[in-house]
Amino acid sequence: MLLVGETRFGEASPAGAGMLAPGAESAELPNDPVRNFAVAGRDLYPVFLSALRDETGIDVPFDRRGILELVEDGEPALRPPGSEWIDAQSLRELEPGLRSFTGAVCHPRDGSVDNVVLYAAMQRRAASRRSITPVHAAARSINVALARPRAVLDDGDVVEGGSLVVATGAWAGQLEGLPRPVPVRPVRGQLLMLDGALARHVIYGGGGYIVPRRNPHGSPPRERMIIGATMEDTGFVNETTPEGLAELTAIVRRVLPDSTPIQLLSHWAGLRPLTPDRLPILGPDPDVPRLLYACGHGRNGILLAPITGEAIGALALGAQSPHDISTFSIARFAGVE
Repeated sequence: MLLVGETRFGEASPAGAGMLAPGAESAELPNDPVRNFAVAGRDLYPVFLSALRDETGIDVPFDRRGILELVEDGEPALRPPGSEWIDAQSLRELEPGLRSFTGAVCHPRDGSVDNVVLYAAMQRRAASRRSITPVHAAARSINVALARPRAVLDDGDVVEGGSLVVATGAWAGQLEGLPRPVPVRPVRGQLLMLDGALARHVIYGGGGYIVPRRNPHGSPPRERMIIGATMEDTGFVNETTPEGLAELTAIVRRVLPDSTPIQLLSHWAGLRPLTPDRLPILGPDPDVPRLLYACGHGRNGILLAPITGEAIGALALGAQSPHDISTFSIARFAGVE
């Protein structure tokens, strides 16, 4: 197997906050097949990370203590399945450092993973496997009209194989030679990292989210918080902005008391690969079965990474996908330019 790719400025995988939040983001999941796929993706993580640790020796920090969705105006009449209501007193006991809220909806099976450590572990895994040959180059164009799909690289080299998987993030639609438009566009998200343990749980509130990021292996162990994230249509412009900094700081101030000191450690941005309906594009091309899509994951690239790998990996080997991915076929965009 050839793994063709290069590090791109702004790529989403190492830039996000690593949330695993199909419960907290259920409003963005439009129907049961989509929601069920997201939940299955989240629930793969314990086994996936255990296998990754056994193979690489890297223990990826994994937090499954639940996500708290803050509420300011009373218990909501409707809640996602499996969620729990936490009243104001219980919320203060769980998170004494927050402002006063009337309560929170707890999504007890949601959480987060350290996507930066996960990214490093996956790179080590790919480099150590004899069945994978990394090719550190960008693909410029493809030709899927041949008996074996072929990719032409930026340096002019040509590689080919039995199947070809398009998994190029925000850049998926720029690949030349695709048999149809791939409606994936970059959407910039800016994030902050603050020093200190300002919350124990992943928090949704104040117009954004706060994600604890713990490094138990540091010397000394460090407690940090990630604040995110903006949604900006800026094309491939990936710089941070004063406006983004102000928006993210305002999220912190709407969630934490004014007296809470905050120390900014870093401010960065990444490019989410977004489709028109915000759902990923997965599976074979309707006209070219040897061409497989694994792109357009938007805000859920980390969440859906293991389950996407299982589905697309099986198809690339000529087997059936263990998961129903028909909802995510590129055929749903017929006629979309």
